[in-house]
Amino acid sequence: MTKPSSKIYLDNLPELEKQLTSAIDRGCSKCTTTPTVFFRADDIGIPSKQFSQLIVSFKNYKVPLCLATVPTWLNTSRLKDLQQLTGDSKSQWCWHQHGYVHRNFEQVGKKQEFGPARTSSEITSSLEKGKNRLNLLLGTLNQPVFTPPWNRCSMETLQSLQDLNFMAISRSRGAKPHTQEAFPDFQVNVDLHTRKEVNSDLGFQHLLSELEQSLVFGKCGIMLHHQRMNARALHLLNTLLGCLQKQAGIAFVHFGDLLG
Repeated sequence: MTKPSSKIYLDNLPELEKQLTSAIDRGCSKCTTTPTVFFRADDIGIPSKQFSQLIVSFKNYKVPLCLATVPTWLNTSRLKDLQQLTGDSKSQWCWHQHGYVHRNFEQVGKKQEFGPARTSSEITSSLEKGKNRLNLLLGTLNQPVFTPPWNRCSMETLQSLQDLNFMAISRSRGAKPHTQEAFPDFQVNVDLHTRKEVNSDLGFQHLLSELEQSLVFGKCGIMLHHQRMNARALHLLNTLLGCLQKQAGIAFVHFGDLLG
């Protein structure tokens, strides 16, 4: 399942390593604490060349990765293929639930699988079936964290997640409805692959700004979509991993670490 790459990856990006390093340096120098960085890869469940490239990159740089997995996309055969690449390391990979069928149920407005078009009972049923399926396939590797497709969900969804003993959610920066302190939202604030800028230069400058500001904030969540990665996107990812790893004082984590 391949999707179009963002326009940011249609051209070669100038002085890529230098610009990434500068943004990281500026962000870390303004941060008043130790900045934490996590990567979240969405739409996991189907083996592909792009998935293989993604995993190889993170293994090479020894950086943790949160794998947002669509329950109905995963089966025993596919999991075997995926884990031939990942292995079963709990310290590097954080498998967790990404929706249930990854389908839009809204007739108007923005896409949502767990939005106002569905009843509370429908939402709870989908969440529970997804959780049970991943528990059956992944066992103790499955972490009690939920990433809603398109980073959106209703208040009813937040309540159902807590009723089903999920421990956290992960959405985009500033997502609403807000969660309470006891149910944290591990928000992503840097988008590598679903950017909508009209040209590559503008998109890259916005990406650099997101990266810098998230490091100033002290919590940098980076969202990936491997299905949208072309060769230039893979190169940027590898360069970014290398630049972050060279920066002293950054703590690389995944959701399991954040849950403690």
